[in-house]
Amino acid sequence: MNGKKSMLAAAGLYLVLGLVLLFIPGLTTALFCAAVGGLLLLYGVITIVSFFVHRGSSASFTFQAELILGILSAIVGGFFLTHSNFIISIIPAILGLYVVIDGLVNLKRGLDMRAYGYAGWTATLVMSVVSLVLGGLILRHPFGVGLTLWRIIGGAFLYQGLSDLWAIFTLNKLIKGE
Repeated sequence: MNGKKSMLAAAGLYLVLGLVLLFIPGLTTALFCAAVGGLLLLYGVITIVSFFVHRGSSASFTFQAELILGILSAIVGGFFLTHSNFIISIIPAILGLYVVIDGLVNLKRGLDMRAYGYAGWTATLVMSVVSLVLGGLILRHPFGVGLTLWRIIGGAFLYQGLSDLWAIFTLNKLIKGE
């Protein structure tokens, strides 16, 4: 996938994730924890069983490393399934950090647009600052807001997807115009 297509795919993912988190945050978070927990637990169990099936083979050292990974995966998967409230409480901090990092990338993109002499670079700069502020707000109160925070995160992702699309199409137009 080339750079433009992967950036469009990321922007589309932001839009979809933003809409889902905005309108059905409780279901989304519960499904996330159940899916990740279930997959990790399943992987762990399969890896543990695989160790005992291949225990006597010549590659037993490799299977010992896999056993450790399987046990850790099963523990983390079980933790996701049994402590979903804790997992849900730390995800906003991780996602807020991600929005801040993406805002910084957009800030760089805006500065690149300025270097190319594009007169509309200030709009990209303003949108990146808004992203940084939204990410900062998420990071400021990641644990105490509950589903409202997930809706804010959804709005931030929706905004991020729209601003990324705008920047991609603007840069594309600028590059083709040269």
